Amino acid sequence: MEKNNTRLAFALGVGSFLCLLTVFGLRSCDLVLEVDPEIIQTEIYDPAAVKYPVLGQSVILYLDHSTCVIDARKNSAGVFNALRPQLGQYSDTLVLLKGPVLDTIPLNRSANKVFETLETINTDIPFSNIIKAVEQITNGNQQAILITDCEFVENNGLGGLWHDRDPYLSEPFKHWLQKGYVIYLVVEPYKEKYKGREYDKKLFYFFFTDDKLNAPISGNMLNELQPHLQSNACRLFKLTNSDIFVERNGDMVNSNLSFTFESRNGFDYIAIDDKWKSIREYVMMLDKYGEPIPGETPEPLIEKLFFNDGNNYVIRDVEIVATGITSKYLSIDCNAADNLKLDCDEIKPNDTDMSKGFELDKDALRNRELKMFLTDKIFDYLTDEYSGNLIRLDFVVTQASLQPYDADMFSWQSLYSNEDAICVGKSIDNVLMDVDIVPMSTNRRIIHTVFIKADAYK
Repeated sequence: MEKNNTRLAFALGVGSFLCLLTVFGLRSCDLVLEVDPEIIQTEIYDPAAVKYPVLGQSVILYLDHSTCVIDARKNSAGVFNALRPQLGQYSDTLVLLKGPVLDTIPLNRSANKVFETLETINTDIPFSNIIKAVEQITNGNQQAILITDCEFVENNGLGGLWHDRDPYLSEPFKHWLQKGYVIYLVVEPYKEKYKGREYDKKLFYFFFTDDKLNAPISGNMLNELQPHLQSNACRLFKLTNSDIFVERNGDMVNSNLSFTFESRNGFDYIAIDDKWKSIREYVMMLDKYGEPIPGETPEPLIEKLFFNDGNNYVIRDVEIVATGITSKYLSIDCNAADNLKLDCDEIKPNDTDMSKGFELDKDALRNRELKMFLTDKIFDYLTDEYSGNLIRLDFVVTQASLQPYDADMFSWQSLYSNEDAICVGKSIDNVLMDVDIVPMSTNRRIIHTVFIKADAYK
């Protein structure tokens, strides 16, 4: 917990003196709203936030038992053989895509069964059920590596049903991202001979992982591939919508105020000690009549919060959604209600939309800074009913666009037609533009939250 002591000592001293006067019957101490940030964390901020577990450290390795892996194993200078020493070290289970069958082999790392099995993959087994493998990965809760050419062909008895131009990976990829996980995709060009002709193909290395892990599998594998990435022998793409974040660069509360600050899991909690009269005068620069003080410029209440767009999006606009939640909090925290001589069971939660009382500096937003000012509308919403005001501030994305990327890196020369196979690229497009995935979606739009406890307003 951090504390600004600029004026706090004086405020506490005066408060203590006034309370001592109670002994002589001259004054009764004002009741004060007390807030426990832990209750905000568990009961208010987002009790349902952890819908999916953090992935475990175990890894399942999926290998396409077909020409693409056979050729990659023979290419001693390729990406596959750069990863090969680590595949056995970090994999707990091996799944071989043998046509429509997924053959699962438990691994003993010390026995290095992956290395042994790789030596036996020398026969192309057609009709690999790639979609089944990906769905198995994304419906699970373990890290996984999938190595395949993504050439999904179903055996329909008529020469095969080719999905070269079908974005068949869209839904499982979307499901994985909705859980807050991430997919690292390494793409390696290679040439494959088919029916006497040589084709330009792509070998895909998918790392399904979770950046919240202390040591995600992607970190170990990508370290091995740095020379190949630097030489452009392969390319890297990160598919995620959970990497937009806000960071603090210094004290975020106006220095004219005395306050306590606590950084929690997903939000900041600020308790401002000053009266609203002081906030109006020294932050908003308004006189007692609500008019601008000549020669003074309003200052932000909150500043020095900077957001990062992440890999796949560019944030174009952010707005403030402010909600008065004092009654909600007291209906949950009965100890705080008791201190105010209230019965928490009789308090009816009544959230108040206070958004017009706050505004963001749009010029600062262009520099990725969240600089927030108060407006005079704030006084229309404040209350003295509960001896204080607890306000939730959500910074929400209202406009965003895709980061440009080269979609051609995911396509290859189809073995089936004269057109390129675009199934992987179109799947990625679909995911990144999905209404449930984009930063403006209901479940994603909040990029940061601040709770402010301030004094009552009379």
